Amino acid sequence: MSEPQPECHERERLPSPFAQVNSLLKPTVLTMILTVALSQALGPTAVRGGLSSVMVYHERSTDSTATVAGGVALNALAMVGLLFVVTTLLLLLYKLRCMCVIYGWLLFSVGSLLFVFGSYITQQLLTLNGVAMDAPSFYLLMYNAAAVGTLAVFWSEVGCGPSPPRLLRQGTLVLVSALIAWSATQLPEWTTWGILGAVAVWDIIAVLLPRGPLRLIVEEAERRNEPIPGLVYDGDDIKLGLGDFIFYSLLVGRAAMRNQSTLVACAISVLAGLCATLALLPIMQRALPALPISIAVGIAVYFASTWLISPLTSAVAACSLLL
Repeated sequence: MSEPQPECHERERLPSPFAQVNSLLKPTVLTMILTVALSQALGPTAVRGGLSSVMVYHERSTDSTATVAGGVALNALAMVGLLFVVTTLLLLLYKLRCMCVIYGWLLFSVGSLLFVFGSYITQQLLTLNGVAMDAPSFYLLMYNAAAVGTLAVFWSEVGCGPSPPRLLRQGTLVLVSALIAWSATQLPEWTTWGILGAVAVWDIIAVLLPRGPLRLIVEEAERRNEPIPGLVYDGDDIKLGLGDFIFYSLLVGRAAMRNQSTLVACAISVLAGLCATLALLPIMQRALPALPISIAVGIAVYFASTWLISPLTSAVAACSLLL
């Protein structure tokens, strides 16, 4: 998110543009790495929850192209509908100053996500590595981990002091993003691309339109001189919503299921798109949607790599073996 330009005597105290960009690139890369690592370590699972619980259509290999296209469109609309309802509800609660309701909602969401998804993933990793642990100790450990993580995110809101442990808070936000992104990688392929395209369009509508709910939340927060209510990662004078981390990592996680070259190409594309968005902030002097450029470039690179580069590479490798 962009902030108003400071006065001249304040500009000298601000981090350099490189430091500002780097403060968001590092957590973005870390979230991608965690998502890909979890996807490759656990493989396809039967886990349900997260974005998969919103889907109204489930792809089957026997479905016709028309059926898949229609189902993917329904899933995309369902996702945008959910984002619209949640964002609008958050806006109404914020305008009515129902801060206890907002943070109670967020506390429950983060705590339950860390406990449920964290327990599932940890249990799977322990099983894969042949590590045994009794159930009481396991769930006590996961409960405490979820409690500490939730406390780190909402340190000030729960009255623990004005300055939360920055590294612990940022690390927890990255972990939360990676857990949600990992669960979303279990979605079918075409549903994934439909959702990514739809949320990129929704991001434009919600942030740039005069009555867009995200724009209204940002304007209201600026008017009150308060932090934006929600899960927001604070870099060096730049903010990025956790949804952006999630969908960036979902795209890269899906690319990792294709091959390594596609993974690298999509990761670079997403990061380049984020850099382009950040470069526009001082020009536009307003909050900008962080998804459209990265998602558009990432999807284009994925299909270019899948349909053009990978077949060409395979053909070249086959020819070299014959020589």
